[in-house]
Parts: sequence; C-alpha cells; structure tokens
Amino acid sequence: MDKITNIHGSVIQLSDLNDRIYLMKLNQDKIGELLPQLNEICVKREYTKIFAVIPNNLKKEFENECYVEEAFVKGYFLDDDAIFMSKYFSKDRKISRFPEKVKEVLNVAENKRPIKSCSNLDSNFSLGVVNKDDAGELANLYKKVFETYPFPIYDPNYIIKMMNSNVVYFAIKHSGKIVAAASSEINKENRCVEMTDFAVLPEYQGHRLAQQLLFAMEDEMRNKGIRVAYTIARALSLGMNITFAKLGYKYTGTLVNNTNICGKLEDMNVWYKHLK
Repeated sequence: MDKITNIHGSVIQLSDLNDRIYLMKLNQDKIGELLPQLNEICVKREYTKIFAVIPNNLKKEFENECYVEEAFVKGYFLDDDAIFMSKYFSKDRKISRFPEKVKEVLNVAENKRPIKSCSNLDSNFSLGVVNKDDAGELANLYKKVFETYPFPIYDPNYIIKMMNSNVVYFAIKHSGKIVAAASSEINKENRCVEMTDFAVLPEYQGHRLAQQLLFAMEDEMRNKGIRVAYTIARALSLGMNITFAKLGYKYTGTLVNNTNICGKLEDMNVWYKHLK
C-alpha cells in the first residue's frame, strides 16, 4: 500500500510499489528526529531505498547519514538549489541494471539541436488544459499506457483531487478523444514545477505530441509566474529524454532503480530549465 503522511512536519510517501520512502518536503527544524525514524521505517517495512529532495545547504547532514547525491535542480528553492539524494539498504538496489543503455540514450538526447518552436498541430487535433469532466478519460489513457505507475493516476478521483490542489493537466485530443496527456505539478511556495505524467497512446507515438504538450505547459507556467521547470524522466525512454533536451533542459543525474513504471523499477533522469 502507498500513502502520503506527515512525520515531524515533513511530507513523506511510503511506497510498497516503489519499495522506498520518498521525502517530498523537508521540515528543516526536525532533521535530527526525522532521519533516524526514516531508517527505522525503512527497515521495518523492508524497503531498500530512501529518496529525498532537500536544499543544498543541508547536503552535508544527509551525507553524514550515508545519503548520496544523484541529481540536482539549480534554483529549485527561492534561496537555494535542490539536491536529489538517496540512501540504499540493498547492494542490488544501488546498481543500475542497464548502465550502457542509459548512457546511450543520454548521448543521443544531449546531441540533439535545441529548438525554439514547433509546428502547429493538424486541424483535427486540439491541445489545452483539461478539467474534472476529463478525469475519467485521462485515467483510462494512463491505464492503457502504463502497466504500473508510482502514483494512482488510474483513479479519476485521484486526478480530480490533484486538479483541486496544485496540478494542471494538459491533453491533446484527436477528433474529441484524448490521445496524449501530461501534467504540471506546481510548487507555489518556490514557484517551480515538475513536468510529469506524460503519456501518448501507442498508435499516436512518433508525432512529437509530447513536445507539443511541453511547449504548451511551459507557456502556461510562465504565465503563472513559475521560475523553474524540471522533470524526472524514464532513463531508457529515448523519446522523452530527447523531448526535454531539445527544449533546452539540462541533465543533472540519474536516480538509480527509483520508480516502478510498467511493472519494474527503472532508472530516472533529472532534467531542469529556468523558465524566466
């Protein structure tokens, strides 16, 4: 079972599916109490990883507790960079299963020439922000594309809950039917955003729909005053890594065996871009 909870004022995801704890938002005043408790929970639940997003100025404290830096996002916080740190409780968990493939994908992506615009969609396609009325169709799209996913996006009620909080969903429709989607998860406090939940139906792949979505998402986020965008992309997904590279995102590291997508734990690449 996966759940998001609050421990010593920090926001934590406990995830059986991902076999890890995710420290999503840190209460800096209670680090001394928090870190030992995370260790205890990890051992008790037999998890093999803790993944944490923290300010750079606290990096040393986490390193003293055997965390290692895997990636970063410059300017994530208003007054600091974010460091993506991990602590492993299993030797196997910290070893990438496909390191050469990950390098190959990165090499191809980083050698793509950046673009500043993309061609217009054909007239029978439409792109825009979607609302609660589309939640059921969004959930069905995600079911078709992903065998497993780190958050319950197969549930329309979960999608509606996210829409009511800090997440903006975008979709491309073909003749009125959703064929591609993504979301922008906004951190209002720090004016940054995670570009995530990209999904394109198999029969529509190869048409650069993810690229179209990302351009539209960036425009919308700029209009909302967002400063920094980042993503945690599947390291073996050539298409998604190329999409972010071509739009000028910078690769900063790989989270090893971090996320359960499509039935297995996968390495994830972190990319970021300053929108302003």
